[in-house]
Amino acid sequence: MKTASRTLVKSPPEVWEQLDHPGRMEGLMSALIGHAANVQVYERVEESKLAWKAGDEARIEVELAEKGWGTNVSVSAENGQEPTKLEGWLDAVLDELATPQKRPFEGMSEAPAGTLAEAFSSKPKLEEAPKGPPVQQTEVDSVEPTAGVEPEPEPKVVEPEPKAEEPEVTPAAAPESVPKWKRFFGLS
Repeated sequence: MKTASRTLVKSPPEVWEQLDHPGRMEGLMSALIGHAANVQVYERVEESKLAWKAGDEARIEVELAEKGWGTNVSVSAENGQEPTKLEGWLDAVLDELATPQKRPFEGMSEAPAGTLAEAFSSKPKLEEAPKGPPVQQTEVDSVEPTAGVEPEPEPKVVEPEPKAEEPEVTPAAAPESVPKWKRFFGLS
């Protein structure tokens, strides 16, 4: 029986969900033996070990162990007397298990309906005019002050006084005996 292992950046439940599916097990077995076959699970330890076989000779075992930020997956396979190149097949199985299955941000290029983003980006609806008799609008040419009210005086514009020119200050030259890094950090 040949074995390959790899640590995947997935949790044991995620890897288990991918593996513990009859269609997936049949597909992996079919790829191993070269033709379609019914599989029989002979060992199942939840989120830890899954083993299945087709007939008496071909079998696949997968062991899962939590490791750091991921799951160490060990795949073992045996194809009876058939000379198959298991190294490439085992690596392909691990590559398939490593690919992301769920894409949490898929379809998020646009904001979902009914969100604040939609409210801010949508144009406001025009309100309908109230129904009833038409309202007459009059134009006002000028407003005359009413009796007893003094008009406000116009504000005075105060121009700023010109500033006296200040002499240009040049920084004092740093003595050459102090290294630049000390001057940079203000240690001189």
